[in-house]
Amino acid sequence: MSALEAPLIVASNRGPVTFEPDDSGELSPHRGSGGLVTALVGALQASRGLWVAAAMSEGDREVVARDGRGLVDMEDYGSPYRVRYLDIPPATYDAYYNQVSNGILWFVHHYLWDTVRSPSFDDDTGRAWDAYVDVNRTFAQALADEGDQQRSQPAYLIQDYHLSLVPRFLRELRPDALIAHFSHTSFAGATYLRTLPGTIREGIIRGLLGADVLGFHSQAWAENFMMSARLLQGVRADLARSRILVEGREVLVRIHPISIDATPMRQAAATPEVRELRNQLNRWRGNNRLIVRVDRFELTKNIARGFRAFELFLRRHPDWRDRVRFLALLSPSRTEVPEYRAYAEECLAEADRVNGEFGHEGWQPIEVRVKDDYEGAIAAYGLYDVLMVNPIYDGMNLVAMEGPILNRRHGILVLSRNAGAYWRLGRYAVAVNPFDLGEMADAIATALEMPADERARRARGLSRLVLSNPPQRWVGAQLDDLERMRLRRVGVQAR
Repeated sequence: MSALEAPLIVASNRGPVTFEPDDSGELSPHRGSGGLVTALVGALQASRGLWVAAAMSEGDREVVARDGRGLVDMEDYGSPYRVRYLDIPPATYDAYYNQVSNGILWFVHHYLWDTVRSPSFDDDTGRAWDAYVDVNRTFAQALADEGDQQRSQPAYLIQDYHLSLVPRFLRELRPDALIAHFSHTSFAGATYLRTLPGTIREGIIRGLLGADVLGFHSQAWAENFMMSARLLQGVRADLARSRILVEGREVLVRIHPISIDATPMRQAAATPEVRELRNQLNRWRGNNRLIVRVDRFELTKNIARGFRAFELFLRRHPDWRDRVRFLALLSPSRTEVPEYRAYAEECLAEADRVNGEFGHEGWQPIEVRVKDDYEGAIAAYGLYDVLMVNPIYDGMNLVAMEGPILNRRHGILVLSRNAGAYWRLGRYAVAVNPFDLGEMADAIATALEMPADERARRARGLSRLVLSNPPQRWVGAQLDDLERMRLRRVGVQAR
């Protein structure tokens, strides 16, 4: 059976649904949002496949307690696929998720360390890494066991940096498995990756090399991975052909940028609630042009520098004072982590400082709204003249895609060259170095002063690119790659 027709098994840290008690006390599933869940659930439904994930909520853990395998048939809730939850001990999960996945791997792949002061790796790091290894082995064993239950050889789609070791462990358990792994973050360059202890760095690279196909959102992240892989003994990386030879196997390295599902967002934009929010924003904006950003309080998003760049723009272009407002819709993120709390406070302080210097009664240059507000973001997307997306590093960045499909004013996208989205959308955006306040200030001026016909051309181009790449295509491309690798494997065996 081809990979395109094979049963599909997906693995990720977080599943497509979490179970919570409803008003009657019965557990009911709450589905996650976004293009990733939409695309993968659609593919799972087509193959009646399975999604393996860690139990996240008390409801998820109760599901595990009811069924020894933690298996839920989503057909009972109207969707023909299954979910299996793994109940990982809390201390082990904390070390795997908070200390290694987010405390080390997230930081290294986004270049977040101030290396004069951090990181410092010690015995606690070693113990946390052991937990990360254990959880990845648990996932691999569950995938192998579930694969054995399928009617034919399954195709495995493993998601993201939390499960970097799963491909290798699964390969050890099932040498003939068809395995794809997709990295949704940026991937650190070879020099920066050497910040990690050798055991962790080599473990991550060799773990990923257990796959048949490795997917990334942009050429830059794929090349960074290959440059690190080629430094390991016994690994040959062919950058020109985007393939790696290791242990007598070929690993295909591919670039597949994910996109968004436009339909539910456009449906939300048409609701009375969002229309009223747009009307309120229009009244608040008055005759001002509008700059919008929509972000979590996440270190990678570069919010504080964005405010400082806007400050520099107002200094350089005093004629724009009283004529433009910056609306920042920011949602809380990882509030239990001290660095994140401090960064949120810094961002708010920067906005207050800029308002204190330039604002006056009747006009404040920056408006910050801290709330997890999906409808508010949808409304703001429709009204921006400039959309600011300036992450220091970002695997993709879906805000850069959401805005253009909803905007009604031929708004201009100011986009960091270090966002994965730049590799797909950059030709129609105003590109910036996210560390250069002057370039970002100039980009704001360029966007606000751009002729109407050029604004329209760019807006149409962005919308066309986003809509031409639905999430389902992202899944299909990975299955095509697995089928290509299956056929190559068959050809080698036939010789």
